[in-house]
Amino acid sequence: MIFVDSNIWCYYFDQRVPEHKHVREPMREIIKSEEIACNTIIVMEVAHYIVRHFNEKSARKKIGFFINLRNMQISDFNRQMLQESLESLLEYSYADGLGGRDATIIATLKLQNIRRIITHDAVFKRLAAKLTLEVTDPLQATPKQLP
Repeated sequence: MIFVDSNIWCYYFDQRVPEHKHVREPMREIIKSEEIACNTIIVMEVAHYIVRHFNEKSARKKIGFFINLRNMQISDFNRQMLQESLESLLEYSYADGLGGRDATIIATLKLQNIRRIITHDAVFKRLAAKLTLEVTDPLQATPKQLP
């Protein structure tokens, strides 16, 4: 299973941004062949981006595709997720610059025992060793990957 960060989804859905060409093929491959992890916070962030950048008809189509992927497991933001997110925020915010949204991702990774993420967010690259994460950034020539 792989967690797909919101920035990758936004680049994938918006062909107008220069990052799209870097994520298009890796995301097509992931969508076709992998189990994808997500959480409700990321779904709302991606939906917000889509609503801001596309007309309503196009936004509805993109959001519908996104939330109805058969191979995507969306974790609810419940009390357990909140507590784990707060722990991650407290542990990694001061030294590593972790923000609240990213803390929800770490909580999802921990609670679902997921070790792989595709993202363009530097904080996950900084935390890869501490969290024993394999971090792939399709916008880098040589993605940083850890076992």
